[in-house]
Amino acid sequence: MVSFRQYRVIRFCIITSLIFLVSSFGSIAASAKERYSLKECLNLAHQSHPRIQLQHFQTVQAEALSKAAKTEFLPKLEAGYSFMYQDKINSYDIDGLSFPANTHDLYNLDITLTQPLFTGFSILENYRLAQLGIKEAQAEEELARLEITYETVAAYFDYLKQLKFAETAARTVARLEAQARDSQLFFDNELIPLNDLLYSKVKLSQALQQQRRVKTGVLLNRARLATIIQIDRDSLFTLADEPTHETMDFSLDKATAIALAKRPELRLANYAITSAGHQVKLAQSDYYPNLSLQASHTRMGDKFTVDGDGITSTPYNTFVSIGATWKLWEWGRRGHQVESARAGVEEARQTLMQVEDEIALEIKNNFENAATSYRNIATAAEEVELGKENYRVTKLRYQNQLSTATEVLDSQAALTQAEASYYNALYEYNIQLAGLARAAGVENWQAISSIQLTTALEKSSSNHSSKSKAKTQDQ
Repeated sequence: MVSFRQYRVIRFCIITSLIFLVSSFGSIAASAKERYSLKECLNLAHQSHPRIQLQHFQTVQAEALSKAAKTEFLPKLEAGYSFMYQDKINSYDIDGLSFPANTHDLYNLDITLTQPLFTGFSILENYRLAQLGIKEAQAEEELARLEITYETVAAYFDYLKQLKFAETAARTVARLEAQARDSQLFFDNELIPLNDLLYSKVKLSQALQQQRRVKTGVLLNRARLATIIQIDRDSLFTLADEPTHETMDFSLDKATAIALAKRPELRLANYAITSAGHQVKLAQSDYYPNLSLQASHTRMGDKFTVDGDGITSTPYNTFVSIGATWKLWEWGRRGHQVESARAGVEEARQTLMQVEDEIALEIKNNFENAATSYRNIATAAEEVELGKENYRVTKLRYQNQLSTATEVLDSQAALTQAEASYYNALYEYNIQLAGLARAAGVENWQAISSIQLTTALEKSSSNHSSKSKAKTQDQ
């Protein structure tokens, strides 16, 4: 039989073991690294990034303002209720008889219905501006999504590139440590001079410093990506190393045509022109009279029920009226406002031309840089193989006292540079493809290949070009 004391000891041991196991499994789970693919990073960024959420709520605001502007067409109902106390009661005499002219307490109720009939088109133009505000907010939301997509892809491949640099730095340190050991051995046996030994140690020290800088770059790039995809910036995670090696199978002209048809900035610039036109009409609305229909019902009395007091002959009154107001002279204020609004139209047109030029240049820059990086990938890969072989041969010659430490260190530096150039070309190519997609107004560069240049797209692109030429001639 187990005594009660022994039972308590056994129970305590079991509970302690369970707690230890649970905490161990928890720490193992917490320390396990998450692994994200590029698609998963993009999904996280699109779902949670504050900039996209901000633009979404701006669209919601614009829709609400449009609904509010629509109500200006409808009649408005107003009600007013007032109370007034008078400490003296006035009277008037008729044929020797005295009649009270007021009461101590006076209550008034007014109900008014107002329907605007004509406002110089100001209500209509304000409504059109509000409708245009929805389109602008939607274009801004699309623009924010494109920007976050590019930032995510750039941060993704920047982080991978820094990881490759860290691996290269670690290999460099390992090679230089081996070189320093060989140099120390040769120096101890009086096979090399002291300066060769010191030079090897200097190069090792420089490599260690560079390795620390690269590790810092890894931490910062990981934090940057974590911030974009809205996870803990200090969390540990790995990425699927999936850079593309595919070449671009579309021309610069096609990418430019797609950009001039799909970029949200161009839609925003065109919306700005349309908005400026509505502002001109809105400023011109002051030239017209305002006409409105009004129906009112009034009640008064000496009680809060406003049911009359026996003094006023008409305690209840209902009337309908049509009124018009017309501003005839304001010292040229309206003309100056119209002139300012027309200048706004021209400003918006010039902005559109500037945006078109910037988009065409952005497309060309990204296209040419991507093409250059793609060509550099193969060259850099060959350079790495040559660098490895050169380092192997030089190191072997050094170990047989057929070359100097300087030659070994130079070949090591050349190999390190070749590896860095390869990774830089590979990941920069992927980043520039993302920049090209952003410049074309699509979310990934493959979409440029898949989009067919329909008549509508070609017409949109040619319209932008012809508008720019016409505006230049007008100037």
